[in-house]
Amino acid sequence: MNQKKKLLLLFLLGCLSAFAFAPCYIIVFMLVGVFVLMKFLNQNERHLHAFMMGLAYGAGLGIVGTHWVNHALMIDGGQFALFLPLSWLFFAVWFGSFWALSCLGASYFQSGWRRLLALAGLFMILEWVRSWLFTGFPWNPIGNIWNFTLPLMQSVSVIGIYGLSGLTILLFGSLALGWKNRFLWMMIALFSMIFALGLFRLYSYESRFVWGTHLRLVQPNIPQTLKWDPKAYKDNLAKLIRLSREKSRGKTHILWPETAVSFLINWDEQERLRLMSAIPQGSVLLTGGMRAVDPKEQTLANSIFILDDLTDIRAYYDKFHLVPFGEYMPFRKWLPIEKIVPIMSDIYAGEGLKTIPVLNTLPAGMLVCYEVIFSGQVVDKAHRPAWIFNATNDGWYGISFGPYQHLAMTQTRAIEEGLPLVRAANTGISAVIDPMGRILKSLDLGQEGVVDSDLPMALPPTFYALFGVKIPLILAGLFLLLAFKKK
Repeated sequence: MNQKKKLLLLFLLGCLSAFAFAPCYIIVFMLVGVFVLMKFLNQNERHLHAFMMGLAYGAGLGIVGTHWVNHALMIDGGQFALFLPLSWLFFAVWFGSFWALSCLGASYFQSGWRRLLALAGLFMILEWVRSWLFTGFPWNPIGNIWNFTLPLMQSVSVIGIYGLSGLTILLFGSLALGWKNRFLWMMIALFSMIFALGLFRLYSYESRFVWGTHLRLVQPNIPQTLKWDPKAYKDNLAKLIRLSREKSRGKTHILWPETAVSFLINWDEQERLRLMSAIPQGSVLLTGGMRAVDPKEQTLANSIFILDDLTDIRAYYDKFHLVPFGEYMPFRKWLPIEKIVPIMSDIYAGEGLKTIPVLNTLPAGMLVCYEVIFSGQVVDKAHRPAWIFNATNDGWYGISFGPYQHLAMTQTRAIEEGLPLVRAANTGISAVIDPMGRILKSLDLGQEGVVDSDLPMALPPTFYALFGVKIPLILAGLFLLLAFKKK
């Protein structure tokens, strides 16, 4: 097979491999993709070819794996539709580059198991780099293909999602070494052991809940086209209040999604008072909303507010990990285009992760939208919270794979940190997740309603919570050390 045919095959396999993630979990597509990629790498000694093979596979994975982003470009009458080709190109290059560099680096190692170890080690490092380079976009780390099987996912409490990604590359790539190769059987034995230990961890966990904390998650399912429409403002607010009040006796905390209301909560006191009817006496409202940081300069923050039953603001958190092109425009001087979010100025970036005291319950870590996808970067390590509240609005992405993948990464953060995670989403998927990553209660995508649940108790800090990304990086370094062979 000539080089062009190999690249085309790898691109197609990359496209299919995207279906290994939520909600499809067709793992065999990625197994075949990594198997063929490793097979070609072992047959090839030209570094440029190795780079191009990784680029082709990663480009296909990136384009299909992030196709849901295109839905956001079609909001508001499709005024951003012209940028669809640029979106495809960006994600092809973004995902393809990390695969390409991994394959290029691996090509300098001896073919066989050493090259495979090098590929896995380099890929783990570059997945981590993907989480912070140009503010980062660590969507769909490879390890998240196992999200459907919680016993395997328990390993991220020790090695993190990047560590599981590296082991997955080793398992699938070892098939290219042949059935008689001992390395393959070592990997099968390792994954069997990880599964067994994860199963034991799950079954030995005893569910416990925080006494006196009874949550109601509100999912209004307001279409993105109506969310900022002034004509729909009253109806939207009325729906949030109605869902909050119905059979709300005994509920201590009402949780609303990201930017649940369209007025400035800390600025418009009269409108804020209207929220009082949504909060039962003695209860607390946690809601996403825009905060006026400096009204004179029209500076706004994407925030979570904690309001008591008199609608007094008791605390707030400002999102600090902002979405480029959505909440701020990088290279604004050179790019004469507007943000997707319909707000004139760039969003103000908060000070960083904080543990916020919450009335009538334990302190919580706050995350807005995609801040939850950053492994090892979701809680204030110096002041560990007892739970995490993630307010999000996936209405931008319609009924697509995006919200399911977002939820899957949310589950992973709960396991990594050993913390319960409560997720209120505008159009779904709202869920209460325990520290083992189990979804206790949820409301599916595109549904209107509420989720009533007690708050699960946290576990002691996991190994990964204590040491973070150092663990997978040390593991990657060990892989590269073992792959190295003196001449």
